Amino acid sequence: MKFFTFYLFLFLFFLQSCKEEGVVYNEFIKIEESSWKYKDNVSFNFNISDTINAYDVYLQLRNTKAYNWSNIYVFSDINYPNSKTRRDTFEFYLTDKKGHWLGKKSGNIIENEFLLFKATKFPITGAYNISIQQAMRDTVLEECLNVGVKIKQR
Repeated sequence: MKFFTFYLFLFLFFLQSCKEEGVVYNEFIKIEESSWKYKDNVSFNFNISDTINAYDVYLQLRNTKAYNWSNIYVFSDINYPNSKTRRDTFEFYLTDKKGHWLGKKSGNIIENEFLLFKATKFPITGAYNISIQQAMRDTVLEECLNVGVKIKQR
């Protein structure tokens, strides 16, 4: 019984240590049929109660090696609790200049994490929404598996 308790404690300790520190929100949304259409907004809802501290906001993207492009353009809309909206356009590179995939690779899947906003402060407490829309010339991006948003307190 002592060994079981010891190993259970050790397992829980390692499980807790794997959790990334400071993350207040982290969610992925599956792209239907791995085809991200230009009209499809991927929406994330979260609450902010701390207007003092700064946060880093990340876009997370999972795609397969069959994705046709070396980059991706996205529109990002932040909807504030007071009904105001901020829109930004971003370009992120998925490969280096030689065509090698960037990001974490696991078999056929590539996972990238891109910084959208560094050290940003949310000015109002309440419910926020971040909406991500692909902005490529190709109206359907094949082989996009998931889109995510991560918010990390600095």
